[in-house]
Amino acid sequence: MNHKLYHPEIFQGNLSKKKYFEGWYYKFVSQDQQKAIAIIPGVALYDEKDRHAFIQIIDGVNQHSWYHRFEISEVSFSKNELDFSIGKNRFTANTVSLDLEQIQGIINFPNINPLSSSLLNPGIMGWYSFTPFMQCYHGIVSLYHKLDGKTQGAFGDINWNGGVGYIEKDWGTSFPKCWIWTHSNNFQADAPISIMASVAHIPWMGNYFPGFIVILWIDGKEYRFATYNQSKMKCTVTDNEVIMSFKRKKLHLDITAVRGKSAELRSPILGRMEGKINESLQATLKVNLQDGEKTVLSSMATTAGLEVAGDITILESSSWRS
Repeated sequence: MNHKLYHPEIFQGNLSKKKYFEGWYYKFVSQDQQKAIAIIPGVALYDEKDRHAFIQIIDGVNQHSWYHRFEISEVSFSKNELDFSIGKNRFTANTVSLDLEQIQGIINFPNINPLSSSLLNPGIMGWYSFTPFMQCYHGIVSLYHKLDGKTQGAFGDINWNGGVGYIEKDWGTSFPKCWIWTHSNNFQADAPISIMASVAHIPWMGNYFPGFIVILWIDGKEYRFATYNQSKMKCTVTDNEVIMSFKRKKLHLDITAVRGKSAELRSPILGRMEGKINESLQATLKVNLQDGEKTVLSSMATTAGLEVAGDITILESSSWRS
């Protein structure tokens, strides 16, 4: 059995690859939601000469971003678990230790909530995880976890106790031609809730299809909508909003994302971090899940991540499609 396949959180590649990238996305939101940052460590490996490690930072409140470049020689990692270090910065499944100009300190999250996994569905990508020629693979490390710890630096002194976090990752050759992605686990609800939705242009055997993966996690229970499990979707994008609907059997999920101010990030193209995208950590989501006539969830989420990248008209549809 391929250990990496069933543990997408660990480093999937190796440092000798070419036209390859891999990166993790750690999102941290303070208890009062006055601080929201994302830390993205990874590697960009184009060829023997053009290869480096990086750590990107998004300040979601002030809409600033930074890109720190490191030599590959500063990278170390475990082959058996998520434990990835760049210089003095260490990233695991339960803690992040940072030593950057903008932020220094340790943030802990001992009780993560990973996605469920099975023999035929090892991660959020389902059976597509077994396909060796995908342009980009996606993994979820933790849907929801409480934070503790303190950091200092240019962001100021931050107490993360009682805040919430989220971890996902991507690896492959390039980000898609176009995509929509959103996430939040800051819901106006008593129970812990997390939602991630992604719709993207997926190259496939000389053609393409608009694929989607959605996970709504409510206090330990998962509701999954995806191209690979016979779900259907609709999607409309305006200047202000992104409206997505998904259905599978009796389940019907509606997501309305209201855009917020954004910061610019770099994205991978054939292993080079040459793409430019805008990400907001100040979007707002309205989420409604119906199971037949029963309302399972109707709630607002704040401090949401939102990316709308590329010519997304090929992802839009006013009628249901697979």
